[in-house]
Amino acid sequence: MRHRGVQKQGLIDLFVRHRTAANLLMVSFIIIGVVAFAKLNTQFFPTFSINWVTVSVNWPGAAAEDVDSNVISIVEPEVRFIDGVKRVVSQSSESGGWVAIEFEQSADMQTALADVETAMSQINNLPEGSERPIIQRIYNYETIARLVVSGPFSEGSLKSLAKGIREGLLADGIDKVDLFGSRDEEIWVEVPQGILRQLDITTEYISEKIAESSIDVPSGILPGSNEKQVRSVGLAKSIEELREIEVISSSDGRKTLIGDIANIYDTFDEKGIETIRKNNPAIELHIRRALTSDALDQSSRLDNFLDQLVPTLPPSIQIERYSDTAEMIEDRINLLLRNGASGLALVVAVLFVFLSGRVAFWVAIGIPVSLLATLGVMLAMGQSINMVSLFAIIMALGIIVDDAIVVGEHAVTRREKGDDPVVAATAGAKRMLAPVMAASLTTIAAFAPLLLISDIIGQIIYAIPMVIIAVIIASLFESFLILPGHLRMALKKNPSSENRFARWFNPRFNSFRDNTFDRLVTGCLKWRYLTIACGLGLIIIVFGIISGGRLDFVFFPSPESDTVYANVIFAEGTDRSETRQMIAELERSLLVAESQLGVSPGELVVMSFGQIGQSVGREDNPIKMNGNHIAGMRVELIPSDSRHIRTQQFIKTWRAETRLMSGTESFSIFEEQAGPPGREIDIRITGSDLTSLKMASSEVKELIYRFPGVSNLEDDLPYGKTEMILEVTPRGKALGFSTDSLGQQVRNAFEGTVAKRFPRGDEEVLVSVRLPREEMKESLIKKLYLRSPEGVFVPLSEIVDFREAQGFAQIKREDGLRMVSVIGEIDQSISNTDEILSSAKNSGLHDIALKYNVNITFKGKAEEQANTLADMKIGGMVGLAAIYLILAAVFSSYSIPIFVMAVIPFGAIGAVLGHLVLGHDVTILSMVGLLGLSGIVVNDSIILVRAVQDRVNKGQSLMEALSGGAKDRLRAVILTSVTTIFGLIPLLFETSLQAQFLKPMAVTIVFGLMASTIIVLILVPTLLAIRGDIGWLFSRAKNGEPTIPE
Repeated sequence: MRHRGVQKQGLIDLFVRHRTAANLLMVSFIIIGVVAFAKLNTQFFPTFSINWVTVSVNWPGAAAEDVDSNVISIVEPEVRFIDGVKRVVSQSSESGGWVAIEFEQSADMQTALADVETAMSQINNLPEGSERPIIQRIYNYETIARLVVSGPFSEGSLKSLAKGIREGLLADGIDKVDLFGSRDEEIWVEVPQGILRQLDITTEYISEKIAESSIDVPSGILPGSNEKQVRSVGLAKSIEELREIEVISSSDGRKTLIGDIANIYDTFDEKGIETIRKNNPAIELHIRRALTSDALDQSSRLDNFLDQLVPTLPPSIQIERYSDTAEMIEDRINLLLRNGASGLALVVAVLFVFLSGRVAFWVAIGIPVSLLATLGVMLAMGQSINMVSLFAIIMALGIIVDDAIVVGEHAVTRREKGDDPVVAATAGAKRMLAPVMAASLTTIAAFAPLLLISDIIGQIIYAIPMVIIAVIIASLFESFLILPGHLRMALKKNPSSENRFARWFNPRFNSFRDNTFDRLVTGCLKWRYLTIACGLGLIIIVFGIISGGRLDFVFFPSPESDTVYANVIFAEGTDRSETRQMIAELERSLLVAESQLGVSPGELVVMSFGQIGQSVGREDNPIKMNGNHIAGMRVELIPSDSRHIRTQQFIKTWRAETRLMSGTESFSIFEEQAGPPGREIDIRITGSDLTSLKMASSEVKELIYRFPGVSNLEDDLPYGKTEMILEVTPRGKALGFSTDSLGQQVRNAFEGTVAKRFPRGDEEVLVSVRLPREEMKESLIKKLYLRSPEGVFVPLSEIVDFREAQGFAQIKREDGLRMVSVIGEIDQSISNTDEILSSAKNSGLHDIALKYNVNITFKGKAEEQANTLADMKIGGMVGLAAIYLILAAVFSSYSIPIFVMAVIPFGAIGAVLGHLVLGHDVTILSMVGLLGLSGIVVNDSIILVRAVQDRVNKGQSLMEALSGGAKDRLRAVILTSVTTIFGLIPLLFETSLQAQFLKPMAVTIVFGLMASTIIVLILVPTLLAIRGDIGWLFSRAKNGEPTIPE
């Protein structure tokens, strides 16, 4: 028995009595925290996975409908049913298409990639002329910065310089550098049609000659005493070498070389993405870090590299840096650190008000020690330092202090009753161990449901419960091992005699507790049913405010962005030169917009970067539009906190000043959204007929545009180039032409035939044989000559019938169904996604679906919101069940937990009123705060019920115990609530725009705690009194005496 007693008390007793144990553990925590701080990655948001694998197939010259019918329809069924696939999205466009496969969050992406490769290897019926499928996994790298290299130089010169910079950055330890706007190099061999007919050859024949002649072949090993490797070398890598390739040799020895009949020159992929900076050619270097690297470290490496490089460049070369996320991260983190430091100062001040100086000092010392230990636990859990985790730490300041306050206050009480310091410190820790452990478990149970939230939102707020768990672990070690050892020294002097303020404050507080508060509790217990009725009335009022629309719900409000995207889409077939003119117009209107807003050039816009050939948007969105008819511009503004002009104001002015050119089909300007991907409006229309889908999308856009606050509505089913349909006539068939051979020769003439691909440096260069540009015109197509199987050249007009049709530039599918998306933005100051989509449902969406025989669903933020709220409902039920089980075990009762948990809904009263008073919308983070608030309310209730049970066990009546228990715990409940509130108050009044999306959570906890403090001290005793009434009724019905719970 003695042995069991020592084991039960040993650890706390050891740390109290040992002279150095507490300090050694504290120093260990400090060392662990410092090391962890150095190793923890620093980033803006928590890392969220992007589980995509893409399959792209090029088919030169093919129309979008051909690609959809003959490529995508073959690939999609093979990959849709792979294990772990969440959805499959595809896009067919001119000359190729791609399929993007999204896997579940829990999927092993290496296995997923291997499964896709295996599935693709089973396909052997892709159309002739299509290229080998390219399978890639999209890796999640985070942007560090972007460099733009520009100047009055050729594209080749800029590309060479950019590649040199990339190699230098990689050598200096940068994780990943991608060149953007660096088009693939090509060599074109142009042969006039007249020469081909004269020599009786085709472009395919010349391609074959180049392929046969331009090759390096290993030829074995020459035996002997000194073996030699034999190689046959003939790979042509330059224009001069290609000129010397023999095409025809006659019997008299005369030779015709390619250089004799063709114009050969270096060029770039005419369909590649071209980038422009202030009307000069430009190349962008996108500098990114791996998820395991620290953003600030990578940024420092970039700084050092540029400091050495820039002085060595000529003045005409411009290297500009923008989208510096490291600077943004430092600003945001410093913002939260300032708020955290202010909150910590307020918390410490509260401690010195309520506790004696020595005790308050050691409780305050425990805060940074616990925080450093928390960093160690976060490192072990694989967490990072980001805005969400830092906010969770600030929120957890109260948790850290609460445990220490409970232990410290009980030790002080024991010391005031005459225990010596060692006994008082030991008893304070041991007596509070069980209730504090129970409170810690209920806090974990309150936050753990957040771990059940799936999708990207779940990955973002995953940091909150993980940080709370880390804080609780660190706080338990600090409160029960380190703090008692320090209290032994702090309590050597009587606490009541050392604090002058305490000597003034304590009698007044005790007077309030024993008189005013006692009368309040006694009155509420006497009129307990009226008290509960008043509480229920408040709940009804609060829910009436919510259902009446006085508070809006915004799923995930993003911080105001400093990045703006502009996209202009012309009619399919628009020449690239016209698209380039639109980039110049966007540059011009940008300068005018700055002037209209009253700022000089450069005071608002940091960077404007145009591109031709692809739309601009968020990097983590793999679905972008491509084509020569697309102009995009990325604009970077100075940080939002450093300017008085808001991003939406800038967008409206820029849009108003832009003069759209003829042929413009859509024009959109929108700001980048931080957090989860997905547009505010994303309406998906699925069906089988493309024409019906297009007409339905047009009507949906007209419907949505009726609602205020909507902008940038567009669909992704644009009309394509006018298609010239060729149908082989009976005469053509008689001459041996088939649709396949006809299409192959026409495609080779206009798209060119690929003769060779060879490596040049770190790139692959394509050699293409084709007709001259001047012969590739619509007016000349009928004069094109094709070669029959008998070798006779026949005009195209004699073997085909011509007709024209209108096709589509791109066709999308999702999970096998043809689909069109209507996407757009919402001005949150005017309306929100829920209001607009619910109004749209009631305003004719269903009628449009019936009219065109299509299905209409909501995706984007609406889908993410629905999934998250569904997960939170399940998580909430699991959390409540876990809290009940914990309380039932703690109180050894089935009924007490029900009455204790009945106060949880009352905590929402203060939260809702706080949002209403301060004018904040309810967000997903507000709901996260409610979960945390429920844990805090239950924790305070545990301490209170324990005090009541102690009094009942000493023989007091239930009413005396309830009143006395409330008075006993008044100081502790107020102190724990006030410390948590004061820890968050600086953030609550933060004016920085970047902290606004976190404030609803702070509002929930601060105002919820204000209300829950009263709720716990009044309603918990009242509910327990009603429980006693119910017990008395049951006992009376059984003719027995009522029992008091223990």
